[in-house]
Amino acid sequence: MENQVHFNARIEGINYDILDDLVGYAVRRAQLSIYEDFAASLAAEDITPQRFSSLVIIGNNPGISQTRLAEVMGIARSGVVSIIDRFEASGLVERQASGDRRSYNLHLTKEGQKQLKRYKKAVENHDSRISSALSASEKQQLKSLLRKIGLREEDR
Repeated sequence: MENQVHFNARIEGINYDILDDLVGYAVRRAQLSIYEDFAASLAAEDITPQRFSSLVIIGNNPGISQTRLAEVMGIARSGVVSIIDRFEASGLVERQASGDRRSYNLHLTKEGQKQLKRYKKAVENHDSRISSALSASEKQQLKSLLRKIGLREEDR
């Protein structure tokens, strides 16, 4: 991470005013710290959280369509196409024809399965590191609260 400034979630001597009271601001600051650690952990692999999540979803849902993956990931279909193009070029994912000429089913290759296993281990280590200040019950509580925030009002 050369030429990159380390993110400091809290700088002494700065008055954050209302920001200290905002849930969204606290979540965003935590996310920036988490992303920085993730990037450092997987920098050599050229894997971002979005790419990692895509591989996990494809690996656990063989044959998922690009459109469905875009929906699951919450990104535009064109974004998924770009991700899959990269994975296909790297030999991690293959597109298989579906009944629709405009749609492909996605599958991890043997190499994709092997690499995903490595990535999962690195991400598990990253997750343990970034949550090490929390007890097991605090981790569960945090995940539960974040899921609750992430739900749309009509789904609560």
